[in-house]
Amino acid sequence: MSLLFSPITFRGVEFKNRLWISPMCQYSAVDGVVNAWHQQWLGSLAIGGHGLVMTEATAVNPVGRHSLEDAGIWRDDHTT
Repeated sequence: MSLLFSPITFRGVEFKNRLWISPMCQYSAVDGVVNAWHQQWLGSLAIGGHGLVMTEATAVNPVGRHSLEDAGIWRDDHTT
């Protein structure tokens, strides 16, 4: 079996394979709030068998965004 498809452990967390999806900005959030589009996109990648799926860049302050459609965590409703 190729190492690509074998499990790997980092700091006690085991990943089922080494197929990892790096963060990609999708510019689909509205006022920093992620939506059903994000759930479908990230969910489809996870269901597809990748060992790790990382979310896109997330701004901690609205001034720090590089587009108005970036995801955010500067308000409480961003995390619910």
